[in-house]
Amino acid sequence: MKKLMILFLAAILALSSGSALADPVEINGLDPRDIKIHYADLNPSADEMIAQGISPTTGRMLSRISCPEGFANIAATKKYQPVMVQISNANNGVGPSYSIAPVNGSYADVVYEACQRQGGAETRMSMVFSDTIPDYVGFVRSTRLTHVRLRQEWDCVFCTSGYPSTDVPQEWMKLYGKNPTSKNRNAKDPGIVYVGDVGINKPWKKYVRRLKKGNKDANTELFELTAILENVVPKDYTPANHTWKFTDELPSVGDKADFIYVTFGDRHDTDSRLEYDEEDNVYIRYVTMPSGEDLPYRESTLIGAEDVNDKKNGKLTQWTVAEERVLGNTITFSNVIVQGIKMNWKGGARPDPVLTGTGNADYFMGGRHIAGVWHRTDYDSRTVFYGPDGEEIELQRGRTLIILMGYNSKSAKVSYE
Repeated sequence: MKKLMILFLAAILALSSGSALADPVEINGLDPRDIKIHYADLNPSADEMIAQGISPTTGRMLSRISCPEGFANIAATKKYQPVMVQISNANNGVGPSYSIAPVNGSYADVVYEACQRQGGAETRMSMVFSDTIPDYVGFVRSTRLTHVRLRQEWDCVFCTSGYPSTDVPQEWMKLYGKNPTSKNRNAKDPGIVYVGDVGINKPWKKYVRRLKKGNKDANTELFELTAILENVVPKDYTPANHTWKFTDELPSVGDKADFIYVTFGDRHDTDSRLEYDEEDNVYIRYVTMPSGEDLPYRESTLIGAEDVNDKKNGKLTQWTVAEERVLGNTITFSNVIVQGIKMNWKGGARPDPVLTGTGNADYFMGGRHIAGVWHRTDYDSRTVFYGPDGEEIELQRGRTLIILMGYNSKSAKVSYE
């Protein structure tokens, strides 16, 4: 009897060990899924949701959204005016010593991550701010065709620090946007795309700064978002209806997913791991440093920031000087959506993604993985995410990370366990 009990316990231990050592499940992002889509119409408008006291971008109760001094708050203004900003992800947004940590990044409601270089050597974040608009955000970087096509479905203010002139201006015009390279941009006709080139005489020029005593590379540029909304954006400008569905219920379908492994192609500069925190019902993003240390994705905050102007040799430089730049909150996500796309490349170097049509979408919410699909009719339409039943999926209330994963690249893959 004793021998049988020992054998039984050994078998249980072997099963447990085998389970613990099981390989993560790799997502098949290319094969079409047998999901019959029940095409959704627009959801209630942002104004309707705000009237009900609900955020149109996060589903949070407006009464619970805080607003630091100097920031703008949708709960107070009752006005929906989202802003999409190109944010650096150099060194995976963390190292060295969090020098690239995004300024006030935890206030973004929606974050897109997309590959910037062929082979997965760099990604860039596009952050949508709406519930709370910070005084400063950064570090602002340049845009590619990917981001122009993302902005189109939001039809919102867009902040970027330059672009490849070979294709981006033509794309703006193709999508009926105002070309920011035009010399006739002025205070009466600023356009809705804001380019952070302080050397050009534009109506938003004085709201673009560089952090003095900051990084020595391109990651220095800050945008004064609240000032741009107050002084540059036309008061009657109406963004597109881009509301989602939200629920207070944890998902009951799908398989367990406490860990998500995102691989673009460079272990230290682009790849990440997201871990589920059951207590707060969020995923925390971690990146691996060359030293082997795993660090969480965090924002930075400016303390005692002031604007100063220097003029040397006839050239004006606009700086922001801060008493301190300190690490702020960890940037967590209530929803992680992996949107499978086809990524093409112009000239072998510039991303040219297909962001219309239908593709696979994988949702990570409440510690579970749910397989679905996405659909976008054209670039003027919003991307709708559908669950396995073909209905528009309901998201958890809170921040959403959307990872644009070009599965047609050999280095791109996502797995979970």
